[in-house]
Amino acid sequence: MRPRLGTLLALLALATPLAACGESEKDKYIDDFKPLNDKLLAVGQDLGTAVDGAGKKSDAALATEFDALATRLEEVNNDIADLDTPPELEDEASALNTRIEATIGDIEDIAKAARQNDAEEAAAATVQLASDAQKVNAAQNRLAKATGAEVGDR
Repeated sequence: MRPRLGTLLALLALATPLAACGESEKDKYIDDFKPLNDKLLAVGQDLGTAVDGAGKKSDAALATEFDALATRLEEVNNDIADLDTPPELEDEASALNTRIEATIGDIEDIAKAARQNDAEEAAAATVQLASDAQKVNAAQNRLAKATGAEVGDR
């Protein structure tokens, strides 16, 4: 006698959660973090490009570009903060979130200075951004190494 399709589907539905039960909290975090890490690296690359090309753009264009980068970075940071972080990775994840928050502030300061046509403030915020971005990179590298995610190149 052949099992009915409905019976097979019901058994499959029961088996699927059981298969996932073997995944540890850390493994789940790693699976969830890796695509966010990739987004973080992409924002970092775009930020570097924006800073390098800033001298060729109007203040209005810079304000728009840096506002968008701050928004993207904040979204990634919120997504990372929303993950269920296992205890053994809490220090690394917390450090990364804290460093990203500081960097978001720097990016917002650059956008604000551009809107106000304040070259001195933009320069000061850019210097601070360079310092904070290095700290983000170091924190990202520590968490990436702990999770097997891609490490930043700076």
